[in-house]
Amino acid sequence: MRLIVLEHEPDAPAGLLADWASERGHEVRVTPVKQTAAPPPGDGDVLVSLGSDCSLTEPSPAWLAAELAALRAAHDAGRPVLGICFGGQALAVALGGTVKRAPRVAIGWSEVQSTEPELVPPGPWFRWHEDVLTVPPAARDLADAGGAPMAFASRAAIGLQFHPEVTAAIAEAWIAGAGRQLAAEALEVPEIRDRIAAGLVGSRERAYSLFDDLEDRWRAQGVL
Repeated sequence: MRLIVLEHEPDAPAGLLADWASERGHEVRVTPVKQTAAPPPGDGDVLVSLGSDCSLTEPSPAWLAAELAALRAAHDAGRPVLGICFGGQALAVALGGTVKRAPRVAIGWSEVQSTEPELVPPGPWFRWHEDVLTVPPAARDLADAGGAPMAFASRAAIGLQFHPEVTAAIAEAWIAGAGRQLAAEALEVPEIRDRIAAGLVGSRERAYSLFDDLEDRWRAQGVL
């Protein structure tokens, strides 16, 4: 299958998702959405929206309207969609949900309480987000952590509030660019590094299992 990946920043790439796709023989086409238009609704087999340092609680940048329209069109056409963190928030908004500021930034690994553990296992999953989404009206809440939605499903679309794609290199790039944010939250860089390193053990296997289950789900739904 061909994955069309909407990338918002160079330091937030597809990571383990791209590794998984390559090992499974799938094609990945990356679209840097801040520089190019969102793909047409019929392009590719799976539309993926990645993380971003942008916030849907702030005035919308020019590129966001095209991305929301692409996510909505893919969903309405019954195509597989995967939204990861910011991408999950964008998918929620595209389908009628909302996004708001969290009481404090979430950084680190969390277990989730899953209503469908065969699709979204308990983890731990990596979180780095300042905003939280609400599940769209017609969607199902799949997982929560600390009262915040962590995953939802609507038709063949799946939104995640966590980062199954994260690697050590990606996490280190985020740490390097988040000095002010970490200081504002009174978070020490060595502590964050230790916390991230501990959770990376087994993360590739967990991510690959999640992506395999998503593919199986889409094939069972007849949309691949």
